[in-house]
This record gives sequence, C-alpha cells and structure tokens, in this order.
Amino acid sequence: MFNEAQISVVGYVASEPEYVKVGQGSIPKLTMRVAWTTRRREPSTGEWVDANTSFVRVTCWRRLADNLATCLRKGDPVLLRGRLDVRPFVGKDGQRRISVDVDANTLGHDLSRGVAGFRRVFEKTARTPDEAAAGENGADGDVGDVGDVGEGHDGAVLAAGPDGDLVPAADGAADEDMFDDSVIDALAKDADSAPAPF
Repeated sequence: MFNEAQISVVGYVASEPEYVKVGQGSIPKLTMRVAWTTRRREPSTGEWVDANTSFVRVTCWRRLADNLATCLRKGDPVLLRGRLDVRPFVGKDGQRRISVDVDANTLGHDLSRGVAGFRRVFEKTARTPDEAAAGENGADGDVGDVGDVGEGHDGAVLAAGPDGDLVPAADGAADEDMFDDSVIDALAKDADSAPAPF
C-alpha cells in the first residue's frame, strides 16, 4: 500500500483552466486552481458566515485533461478527488512558502448547484480528416458502427455511415436517415431467435 493522502473537495474553479501537451508523447495536461470557502455559525447571532477561503493547485492528466478542457470554466462549481501533495519551496523573493497541489483522479461539475449535459466521447471515431478521407481505421483499428456518434479531433460531432466512414452529424447528432432499416430488422429477428440469457 502506498503512503499517500487522498482528498475530496467541494468547491469552484478559481482560475481559467490551462491546457497544454507535455513530453515527447504529447501527454495532455490541464492545470487550474480550485477554491472552497468554509462556513460557520456565528454564536452571537446564530447566522451562517463565510470563514477562510482555501486554494489548491489541481493537475489533471491524459483523458481527464482532454475531457475537462472542453467543458470546465472559471467559476464552475466542482467536486474534486485526488492525491494531496504539500511541499515547501523558496519563492522568488527568497521567502519559504508552501505549495498545496492535488493530482486529480476525478473532477466534475457539482450537480447539486446546477445542471450539466453529458456526451460520451468514442475513441473509435477519433480519426483525423486525412485518415477518414483515406478510409483508414481509427486509433484502435476499429471503424465505427453505423449510427455511432463521437467527437473528432476538432471537436466536431461525427457519425459513422453505412460504409464505416466518418461524416459530420447533422445538427450535432446522428441523422435519422443514416440508419439502415433492413439491418435493424435483421438484428431484431436474430435477437428473437436467440434464447434469453435469464
């Protein structure tokens, strides 16, 4: 078992997230500050008042960084869980300071304070426009199934057509005309003839 501290924070994004790619493998990295303000009840009045505001620097890596870069903005209420790292350092002014960092495992919107839309990103449709034009397979060697919807490198919503090629989806979703009714009927007949698994 590792010696580490896990932390959970209910707060808000206190700085605009910064997205970069680092290393030779171009690993996605997203950094931001997350803050939270504790509240306490004033004994003399019985009213709730704001106490100290605390800040942590948050780092997200790889797929989490990619996904958050598209939907997270300064001021958004968030739930954070990750590995806590507290380390001393000497600032430019020569003074000793303490850095509080969190390497995020999970980070997302706090839905108790608002609403959000969720859109799954499909890896198998992540082909560049040049790969799609050449008819090459995606990163995992699998072309999309008919009707699969995903997101391309430029953020455009893509759908796999009848021949497996990726095409921009109409109005941000799969076009209803792109589904082959004969294939759907054949699949339904196969499902009727198969024994139920329960």
